[in-house]
Amino acid sequence: MESVTCFCKKASDTLERLCLIGAGALLIINLLDVMLGVFGRFYRPPMWTTDLARITLVWMVMLGAAPALKRGEHMVIRIIVDRLPRTPRMIVTIVRRIVFAGILIFMLIYGYNYAQKLHMFTIMTLGIKKSVSLMSIPVGMGLMLIQYILQQFIPVSSDHPCKEDRS
Repeated sequence: MESVTCFCKKASDTLERLCLIGAGALLIINLLDVMLGVFGRFYRPPMWTTDLARITLVWMVMLGAAPALKRGEHMVIRIIVDRLPRTPRMIVTIVRRIVFAGILIFMLIYGYNYAQKLHMFTIMTLGIKKSVSLMSIPVGMGLMLIQYILQQFIPVSSDHPCKEDRS
């Protein structure tokens, strides 16, 4: 079981790092794009800056959602659950986990279907398909689902760290 825990922890850490790198790169692109749009207003601003800012912002948020989930930075209201006796609290926790995974799967499937329905439309200022921005929803939900599944195999308080290399 320790090897599964170590594998899930390493996979979770790698996924978090990759998502944060991608979100960071999109943040830089977004900031440069917005600055270009603001300073370009004094002359002749490019028409595509608003659309690029919107797309990079949406992708940045969706890429950052999986690391936020891992770190527990999503909003949780536990005031009632914490006051329940042990057995009902465990039942509520299990139901919450199932519902949360179900919502992620629902958003992944319907987000993908919606993006495919609008694939024929083009964002004229950028010359790209509208599905490029819409695919952020299923990708983000898929990354969150992977992170959520990995977190189920990692104990909350781990006293022994995983060994880096066994050779």
